[in-house]
Amino acid sequence: MKISHNEFYEVLTQAAFQLQRNLKDAYDNDYLEGYLSEIGMSDLLPAKEESFYETFPDGKIVIIGDSSVKTNDIYGIFKSYGLSIDRVELVLDYNEAEKYQYKKMHYNPNYRLVLFGPVPHSTKGNCGASSILSKMENEEGYPKVVRLTNSHNKLKITKTNLKMALQKEIAQEYIEI
Repeated sequence: MKISHNEFYEVLTQAAFQLQRNLKDAYDNDYLEGYLSEIGMSDLLPAKEESFYETFPDGKIVIIGDSSVKTNDIYGIFKSYGLSIDRVELVLDYNEAEKYQYKKMHYNPNYRLVLFGPVPHSTKGNCGASSILSKMENEEGYPKVVRLTNSHNKLKITKTNLKMALQKEIAQEYIEI
């Protein structure tokens, strides 16, 4: 379908407005890097310094955030990928996530991956950061953080996004089976 010059500029204006609103929302929710990656514009971000800190590939995988997915279902997903449930640490209650000792993961190579769902902004150990999630993503010495989100980029733990996250980390050989 061919559109007129004026119609094209109307589309361009609306698209720019929508993109600006989405970028602001992603920034406000500490998800700018993820959003830019999703739309193929991650090259716009400043280059990150390469970290020399490394964790053990067979280390613990922590799932943090309010979840309606049952513990046994989570363990079943891990088993289906050949991952031992001894490696799994679950913090699935909103109040428990608020009081969790996040500092124990700092410079602890036994923790490999943290999968985040919805957590309170104010938690023990975020020390002035807007959230523990952004602190762990941006501060040296924490394990890799993956945000579990729904189709609207809102933090949510589901069986599907948990499976997708594990598949990706296994395929990239970040976590060892």
